[in-house]
Amino acid sequence: MCSQHKEPHKVIRVGGRVFRIYAEYDEELGESYPVYPDFEKSPEYTDEGRPFATAESESCPYKRPNTSGKPCPSDCGGCGWFYREQTPYDPIGICMCDARRRVDKPMRKERET
Repeated sequence: MCSQHKEPHKVIRVGGRVFRIYAEYDEELGESYPVYPDFEKSPEYTDEGRPFATAESESCPYKRPNTSGKPCPSDCGGCGWFYREQTPYDPIGICMCDARRRVDKPMRKERET
């Protein structure tokens, strides 16, 4: 097996962090797709204790519509708590729900994902 330096598909900056997103090739589909961090499996937080989330993550029990009169969303991207820093289409954001906020002061990870 040969080790190769793999370039990121894209780099996302949010909440003072940098996330390098790599593409993986699916032989069945015959195409590549971006692989985003699994924040449900390995939660990560901002310095203020807010959890990072991907727009496609399944909504939590605290979900709320992002527009009045709309039904509750099925994913974080449609949730009123989901904050995108750059554009309305950012795939990684920050959950601003106080119920999900981490109250202890965790040591910040010094690595970049």
